[in-house]
Amino acid sequence: MIFFKRSETEKRAKKGDKSAILELIRKGKKDLARKLLENYEENEDLRKVLFDLYYEEDNYLQAYRLLEKYGGELGTARKRAEVYERVGNHALALEEYLKVGDWESISKAGNICRLTGNYQKALELLRRALSIAPPSARQPIEEKIEEVRERLGLEEKKKESLLEKFRKGLTKTREAVELGVLFKGRKVDEELFDELEEVLVRADVGVKTSLSIVEDLKKTAVRKNIRVSDDLKEETKRILKGILKGSEGKLNLQGKPSVLLVLGVNGSGKTTTIGKIAKRLTDQGKKVLLVAGDTFRAAAVEQLEAWSSRAGTSIVKKEEGSDPASVVYEGISRAVEEGYDTVIVDTAGRLHTKEPLINELRKIKKVVQKLLPQQPSEVLLVLDSTIGQNSIQQAKIFKEALDITGIAITKLDGSAKGGSLIAIWKELRIPIKLVGVGEGIYDLEDFKAEEYVEALVE
Repeated sequence: MIFFKRSETEKRAKKGDKSAILELIRKGKKDLARKLLENYEENEDLRKVLFDLYYEEDNYLQAYRLLEKYGGELGTARKRAEVYERVGNHALALEEYLKVGDWESISKAGNICRLTGNYQKALELLRRALSIAPPSARQPIEEKIEEVRERLGLEEKKKESLLEKFRKGLTKTREAVELGVLFKGRKVDEELFDELEEVLVRADVGVKTSLSIVEDLKKTAVRKNIRVSDDLKEETKRILKGILKGSEGKLNLQGKPSVLLVLGVNGSGKTTTIGKIAKRLTDQGKKVLLVAGDTFRAAAVEQLEAWSSRAGTSIVKKEEGSDPASVVYEGISRAVEEGYDTVIVDTAGRLHTKEPLINELRKIKKVVQKLLPQQPSEVLLVLDSTIGQNSIQQAKIFKEALDITGIAITKLDGSAKGGSLIAIWKELRIPIKLVGVGEGIYDLEDFKAEEYVEALVE
């Protein structure tokens, strides 16, 4: 048997020595440090270290748990604000951002007001942020002010085409990879193809797919005697559109009431997507009911309520920790009795509890089918584009629970991995039905492969 000798630092850390625990973190032993800190959560100094560690690791749910239990002594106001915003507690996020008081925090506070429909307050805060922001940071704030003014009816809304929205949404990807620049005035040679492969991988198209695209282009260049890179641009578009053939799809909301189950991990933009879909349907004159089936996340019901109010829908909810299936049963029963057109069910996204989550989702589907045997007509999986191809693994886990009929891609405007849509389609072969191209309530579009490719390669 082999015995591993603990270092002196680890021995002291195990006894709750703060300097030793900080030394473990500096040495990259964060998993060990976290486990030790969790044992000393009652210690005021050590729980501050634990909060900061959760924050650095983007573990916002655990950081939020500490804030709920111990209050505002943890972290800085900026850190607390970001945690509250990430978990959907907009009221406390707003309060903390305003405590910070710099242009960036005031802008974020204004953005929260904008997203929750408090446009008058949003306009006031965004104007304050604009007045003290450096010149390089003013354009995004000005764009938000323009949108808020449109919402308040202070100026006429400019109608954007779908291609323009995709162009705007893919800005970060284009800036990161400069795919269009690569095709300008270059000689077609091995160096160009190597660069193209690297650029496609960087856009998160996927290594195998990138290799396949480049090999196809090499053959095309030889066959068509293409010598200038500009001519290769159209061929790249043709290949990408060919890969995405069959990738489009429309939401299937058949039956009355139709039932839309929405899946996705916490933080993927699931609840926001539900709100945007609900708004789209109510604008079409549909009677929509939201069901708060994510009863385990502290701010989930509150967040869904805010979207319900903005979209003009009704909502069925129960207290935190309730059985999600019972909430769904109550919601479907009400929808049938009161003649709703569509029921949208929010579900939990605790991927770290894989088996319980899968069982819970299957149970929800059985409850739906007990009352409406032909439903759900749509099972929509929400994937966050900012994590790129990592979302494919998430999708595979959700597929174990239910047959997914469509995908919604969120946060395309905040991602430098816009090429991941190609990899997601190629790997999963599930129609991409919706794409989030901005933060506004109307910034949810039907996916169109033609416009997407044109904007990506521009």
